Amino acid sequence: MIFLNDIEVMTDPNVRKAAAYAIDKQTIIDRLLSGYGVPIDTLETPQYDAYDAGIKVGYNPEKAVELLAASGYSLDNPVKFKIQTTKGFKPKDYEMVQAIVGLWRKVGIEAEIEVYEIAKHYELRAADQLAPAAFYNWGNSVGDPTTSTGFAMYGPSPHSVWDGQDVIDMINPLWGEPDEAKRIDGWKKVDAHIAENALVIPLLQYVQPILSAPGVVVTPHASGALLPQLMKRA
Repeated sequence: MIFLNDIEVMTDPNVRKAAAYAIDKQTIIDRLLSGYGVPIDTLETPQYDAYDAGIKVGYNPEKAVELLAASGYSLDNPVKFKIQTTKGFKPKDYEMVQAIVGLWRKVGIEAEIEVYEIAKHYELRAADQLAPAAFYNWGNSVGDPTTSTGFAMYGPSPHSVWDGQDVIDMINPLWGEPDEAKRIDGWKKVDAHIAENALVIPLLQYVQPILSAPGVVVTPHASGALLPQLMKRA
């Protein structure tokens, strides 16, 4: 995912939406991860409780150019901002950001890459001092939307850098909603609002490849964990 901080040019919805539309997630997965990834458009993956397959952003560079033009930006007058990333913390993290920056350049976005250690990311995120864009790998071990969309996008949370009151107001009642169906539906509405306004840029869900000896049969686990009870002799 790419965190977007509501500072500088990221306060312009046209810039945020253009940045999202300009990213060809499937090609990045195919070329950098050998196909081991699932493109996502929200912070929910297909295994999560609040996943909604109907929420789509998609790759549309022409739309990105159009949105940037509406805000006065072009190839000759690109919008400029910094994107932060780790290098080697996750598979192809830096290379993915390089590819994204290249795709952005084609539509009129000039992003400067800053590399830092993961500890620095945590420090800056907790202080709400991340750059306008910051690559990160978010984990959700329980599949509940509070752990993905909730903590990542709820302004008062130390894990979030997006402080929009509209999102806060949508999330507030969901923390204590006792009706499970209503709670999950509420989170889906939050995800739709976030995607529509490009308040974060979800990229992909990593898929962990497993290599095994010919005499061993491994049943993959959805979490990517290698569990001994799912291994047996051929």
